[in-house]
Amino acid sequence: MQETVRRPGRPRSPEVIDRDEQVYRLIAEGVGSRAALAAATGLDRPTVRGSLERLKKAERIRPCWDDGAPAWAIDDGTPCP
Repeated sequence: MQETVRRPGRPRSPEVIDRDEQVYRLIAEGVGSRAALAAATGLDRPTVRGSLERLKKAERIRPCWDDGAPAWAIDDGTPCP
């Protein structure tokens, strides 16, 4: 019998999942800063920050530092851009 792990909280809405994937794709294309991600998606910075936090927690992205400002990159083991 397969055991399932109960995840706390409610399931994410399809809109949030789509938004997180859009942010992930942009990071994969080289858009790294939160301000640039907000401009590219048309979302406000706090909303982008939420997507970044979820993606980081899922270990799909990692922070990099560009001249002291945080930027984001795909967490695939390659060096930061």
